[in-house]
Amino acid sequence: MRKSRKTIGVDAEYAELLKEIARGRGMSIASYLRRLIDEAVKVEDLGFFAPRALSEKRAEILLSRLGFTYSLPDILSKEYTDEELLSRGVSIGRAIVELGVNPLEVIELIGVSNQLIVIQGDNIVILPQHEEYKRRLSILLKGVAKGAGLNTLDSGEVTIIIPGRRTI
Repeated sequence: MRKSRKTIGVDAEYAELLKEIARGRGMSIASYLRRLIDEAVKVEDLGFFAPRALSEKRAEILLSRLGFTYSLPDILSKEYTDEELLSRGVSIGRAIVELGVNPLEVIELIGVSNQLIVIQGDNIVILPQHEEYKRRLSILLKGVAKGAGLNTLDSGEVTIIIPGRRTI
């Protein structure tokens, strides 16, 4: 069954920009706008003003290029064992899924901003870390993946998160 459609007016210059952006992402302008609007509605449902959220994300990207990262303040200040960190990550992963957030995006956001991961195809590879904070954060991310029901493969000090295959 086909959905009904409405026409929305957009300045011609923005329509062309959106068309180029969508094409660059390998999408049609309709699918790009559908995804953009869907995400904006989800942000609004959380009580945030979607344009403000995009503005904050732009600031976050710029700050990350200057070396700022996401961090968990108490990860070093409290004496967590590796098992407790993993367990805390599992709880966070479960909560993320329950809230309808894509756990891969969260793992990628934290992992990239802290230089903990590399992306290989569809897989996320958590690299070995020797700096204590990053080592502990890597353990937490492994827990997030496990709590979110993502398939993980441990190979020595490397963990591979394989999207698309759920363990739960």
